[in-house]
Parts: sequence; structure tokens; C-alpha cells
Amino acid sequence: MKIGRLASAVTLIGLFAAGTALAADFGPPPPPPPPEPIVYAPVNYHCVRWTERCDRRWGIGSPRFFRCMWRHGC
Repeated sequence: MKIGRLASAVTLIGLFAAGTALAADFGPPPPPPPPEPIVYAPVNYHCVRWTERCDRRWGIGSPRFFRCMWRHGC
């Protein structure tokens, strides 16, 4: 009977010690890393001009519009 009480007491002490060890305070979290700079693609004015022309001629999204853009290297 004494071994059973001793085992339960050791288990209880072990659980209590583990609970306090897990609740330790490690301070505030580290600051987040700085954001990556945003890099924009350069504007190809040649293609902007041809987009407008092909749109007027064929309508944007049509197969002929895409063919027109392809023929002019855009």
C-alpha cells in the first residue's frame, strides 16, 4: 500500500514540475523580418501601343487579338 501512495506522490510531483517548466517565460517573441522590397517589371511601351491597336482592330481576348500581339512580339 505504501508503494502505491509513493508512486502516486512521485507522479503528482513530476506532473507539477513539468507544468511549471512548460510555463516558463522566454520573453517577447522576436520581431518579424523586414519585408522584401517590391520589384516591378519594367513597362514595355512598344507592347502598350500594340495592345491598344490590336484591341481596336480585333477586340481584346479574341484569337485574332492574341495573334496580332504575337506577330508584333508582345
